[in-house]
Amino acid sequence: MEQQIEQLLTCPVCLDRYKRPKILPCQHTFCQDPCLQQLADPVRRKVKCPECRAMHNIPPKGISGFPNNITILKFLDLPAEATSSSGSESCQVCRRITAVSKCFHCPKRLCDTCKKVHSSQLKVDIGHQINQIWRELPKLTEAANLVEKTATHIKQSGEMVKMDIKSSIDQNIRKLREREQILLNEVDLFLQSELRLLRVKQENLEVEMASIASHCDSAESKISQASPSAVTDVTDAELLSFHKQSKEYLVQLQNTAIDTAVDDCKTVKFTLQNSQTLHSNIATLGQLSSSAFVINANTVNPNSVAVSSNPPPRNPRLSLSNEAFRGLPVVEMFRTSSQLRVSPSVSSVSPQQASPQPANSVATPAHSNNSPRVSHISTVGRSEQNRARPGNSSLEFTSYEVPLDGLVSDFSHVQRRSPTSAFYRTKGMILTKFGSKGSDLGHFTWPRGVAVSPENYIIVADSSNHRVQVFTPNGQLVRVFGSYGTGEGEFDCLAGVTVNSQGWIVTADRYNHRVQIFDSNGRFIRQFGQEGSRDGQLSYPWGVATDRMGFIYVCDKDNHRVQVFRLDGAFVRKFGRLGNGNGQFENPHYIAVARDNKVIVSDSSNHRIQVFDKYGRFLLKFGHEGCGNGQFKYPRGVAVDQEGHIIVGDSGNNRLQVFRQDGSFLCSFGTWGSGDGEVKGLEGVALMSRGNVVVSDRENHRIQVF
Repeated sequence: MEQQIEQLLTCPVCLDRYKRPKILPCQHTFCQDPCLQQLADPVRRKVKCPECRAMHNIPPKGISGFPNNITILKFLDLPAEATSSSGSESCQVCRRITAVSKCFHCPKRLCDTCKKVHSSQLKVDIGHQINQIWRELPKLTEAANLVEKTATHIKQSGEMVKMDIKSSIDQNIRKLREREQILLNEVDLFLQSELRLLRVKQENLEVEMASIASHCDSAESKISQASPSAVTDVTDAELLSFHKQSKEYLVQLQNTAIDTAVDDCKTVKFTLQNSQTLHSNIATLGQLSSSAFVINANTVNPNSVAVSSNPPPRNPRLSLSNEAFRGLPVVEMFRTSSQLRVSPSVSSVSPQQASPQPANSVATPAHSNNSPRVSHISTVGRSEQNRARPGNSSLEFTSYEVPLDGLVSDFSHVQRRSPTSAFYRTKGMILTKFGSKGSDLGHFTWPRGVAVSPENYIIVADSSNHRVQVFTPNGQLVRVFGSYGTGEGEFDCLAGVTVNSQGWIVTADRYNHRVQIFDSNGRFIRQFGQEGSRDGQLSYPWGVATDRMGFIYVCDKDNHRVQVFRLDGAFVRKFGRLGNGNGQFENPHYIAVARDNKVIVSDSSNHRIQVFDKYGRFLLKFGHEGCGNGQFKYPRGVAVDQEGHIIVGDSGNNRLQVFRQDGSFLCSFGTWGSGDGEVKGLEGVALMSRGNVVVSDRENHRIQVF
């Protein structure tokens, strides 16, 4: 009897007691889960009975929609004692009828032997689970480290946004103060002019009053004598003159209104145009948008750590519209022949006798009828202060007839002496420094990119002062150009700067999303680019570099790519996209081009350096996040010398690191601080002709040369 009851309560599929028994239309009963769930066809919504092979439609509510087998449920609800005629029942494992008891961790009723085996298997399962837990536990540690990195990144980005907000607000306040001073000066000029006019009118009136009063006194004294005979002392002509003059004065006074003396004078009134719009713009000035911090979490359980990708571009400022690009003629590259043709009045000299160029000279092409020649142009200023102002210097032309055979190699040996590894290991001592925080000439506010011209002039992108400043190698100011705005030759927080082979200065106008080109004297030549993500469009361009063919390489930071342009601004190619794989970027900042046309890019948010060929094909990478040798934290400026050594501004670690061509670590120098040779958040890096390293010490608002 007991076996029959137990057989009645056993599912024919799982051979265990029924769990939520469901009866099919064919009157066969099976467990709802997992038996019928595994037999169901969710696509056709059919279930086949394992007993009679009949096909049944699944109810709209699914398997749970089949009716319960009430009879089986009632038997299952009976206590175990009621289903057995004696104190013994069959073990649900070995099926022997003996004394059984319920398992403490599952609903099965087992004999003592099976219960011991069952408990042993449970211990083995627990051991396996513990081993799996230990293997999976490092994922939580890695997740915690990633969360810490994210917090650090958010904190750093928050501080940078704070600086940007303060810079933007200070800039607007400065513009308002400048406008205030202009208006006050105009009011002062108006008052001076009008008050001068009123003083003249007042003086004229006082003279007229004195004249009339004198006439009245004189006339009264003549006609008001005590004796009548005294009147005869006044001649008829005098009386007639008094009468005529009195009549004229009377008519004049009768025809004079009180306000005619000031009817030509003006009043000044101040009107704030579009005040509501201005107040609304101030109230909504700028916007903050959060951007996702992409973390390499390949080994992290996605259920435990949420990782975002494709961050939107950060734009903490109001975007400014750009003027439409106006096509300019293409500048053709020129070549010199085997000789430099010059004026016959100057005798020829050998390369060894040729005197070096003055520090403020620029080599520019000058063509003659027969063959090209190079004229040597030097600016002769009255003083350093005058040289900083365009228009105050004269041009003096001097030409040399110099054979080119062997000249380039000879001068590259003398002027471009390639540093060796030992040379860099001696670095760290400061040679010179200049600049401090401010907006006066020679001062900086968050300097970013730096470059060195062929004459060894140091060119600095004075970012938050929206200008470019040019200095001699010892830090003397030569010239300044640029101001805040969106027009030609104006900047909005420029970043990168470089000099091409012609001596032209190329700048990345960051918040105007464009590149501007100037000649060596700071005169505007052309611009190209506008905000966007299509070919030729830019989003917060940062670093710029040029190669020997004249192509311009731009770090299109928020588009996470590098774009290449011709000198006339025509788009050539692009490479890179958002990611952390080979050839992918996350916020590339600075770029440099080696003599062999290898392109070095600081992949800042991926904490590494990547090297490409001139066509954008990936060659190698080195570095990862950390503070050890060869490791980086948000690398910024990069430079490469004649031998291929790569100098990297390790911004987050406040140091410079030098690497060989293959990316192996060579040496490092610099540390955090404000003293000589110390840096805070360094930015751009450039090399002078003798291998001296120029560094933009951003948060110390100065330039240092090592």
